[in-house]
Amino acid sequence: MNAKSLFQRRSFWCCLLVGVISFPISLSFLPGCGFQHGQVPFCQQFTDLPLTPVTSSDPDHLVFEEVGTIKVMRGFGSAKLNSGNFIKVEQSVSVPNYANQAAVFLNGWRLNYLGDDQHVLGLGALITKIKLDRRSSTLTWNAVGLLRDDDAEEAYNFTYYYTVIAWNDTAVNLIVDQGDPDNFCRAGTNFPDNSYFADNTGMTTALSSFSSFIQNPNFPSGKPVAVLPRGIGFAWGGGDHHLLQIAYDLNFSQIFAENRQQYKKGYNAEIPAPLPNPPASLVDSGFVSWNTYAIFKDNDSRRDYNFGEMVSALGGNDVGVLQPPFSILPKEGESAEIVNVGGVKTKEFVIENIPFEFAIPMLTGWELGYVTDDQHVRDVGVWIDDWIYELGVGRLRYKLSSILADNDKDPEHYFRHKVTVLGIRPVVRRSAEKGP
Repeated sequence: MNAKSLFQRRSFWCCLLVGVISFPISLSFLPGCGFQHGQVPFCQQFTDLPLTPVTSSDPDHLVFEEVGTIKVMRGFGSAKLNSGNFIKVEQSVSVPNYANQAAVFLNGWRLNYLGDDQHVLGLGALITKIKLDRRSSTLTWNAVGLLRDDDAEEAYNFTYYYTVIAWNDTAVNLIVDQGDPDNFCRAGTNFPDNSYFADNTGMTTALSSFSSFIQNPNFPSGKPVAVLPRGIGFAWGGGDHHLLQIAYDLNFSQIFAENRQQYKKGYNAEIPAPLPNPPASLVDSGFVSWNTYAIFKDNDSRRDYNFGEMVSALGGNDVGVLQPPFSILPKEGESAEIVNVGGVKTKEFVIENIPFEFAIPMLTGWELGYVTDDQHVRDVGVWIDDWIYELGVGRLRYKLSSILADNDKDPEHYFRHKVTVLGIRPVVRRSAEKGP
């Protein structure tokens, strides 16, 4: 790999994830990135940058609440940048006074150039720096988005969709690990524990596979741990390109740490799980591990690219996880021409007989692609528009939308998705009650 390609890739990820990179390094960033040359930690530069104003939002749309126990909300935030690199916004929601714990995770994203369609160098969305202020009963976080080509001159809009869970941990046993917002720039580390940045170089396919883990001694023994999506980022290794297909799959998680397995942690690093009794693998002991799969491609079979992921983990005696089978494979060759003009596609879905008192959808897998060959991009994203869980019935309804389009919205796009159900408090249901 030449020095220019490595420089572009590292600079892109710094622009997207600068808020969670912690090691000091001397770099001149890509034009428009907005950071200064010098020995200043990236996360400090992130903290010093002004926020982009939120242009529209739905901050605290109530989904359901059991007063004194749990409240679940959904929302979105949008912002635009007149040119260049990343958008950083700060948002917050009020949580009930009884809630002494809270979490927020990503349930979709949308990015669109505000002018003409363009090539893509990289794109991404994430939620970071999550903080609950119990004195004011406020949950606050930062969200970061990026859509850019090589010159970073185009204006674009960033919208992200999130779900907030607030609970009383004496009434419902949930334990969240979503990092420390006050100490995310720790000495000796370059990323927080719950994220990594890796590459697809040297592979024979555009499909990548990455393994990672979280260890938290507070997770109860023998209970499932849910992995909550917080962010993704993709970047080509050698300049911008058309786009044919982009896909993500946060696969099954297990309370298992494998001996001799090298897990992704931090910046392009692989480490073994800290097993107490090698050479044996270990079940439980506060571990949760998972595989993530990604695809980023144009018409070529593959190109070097980088991928990053950020997650949270939710454990506890009341946690359960339901996940349907899902897989992604690179799209090769051109499909038959489809004459329908493309745009936003929206479909509604229903899941019956969920065996939990409370259930929350998590968008943990998706695939977007043009139905013919690769194209410029003007608008791209996938998100959960709306959802409701019918308490006492076990029925989850949700609406999912997607977009992948250039200027003329021709060819149209296809999409696939996976929703993992986060369940809270198992119950026994004898049969599904049929709705209209």
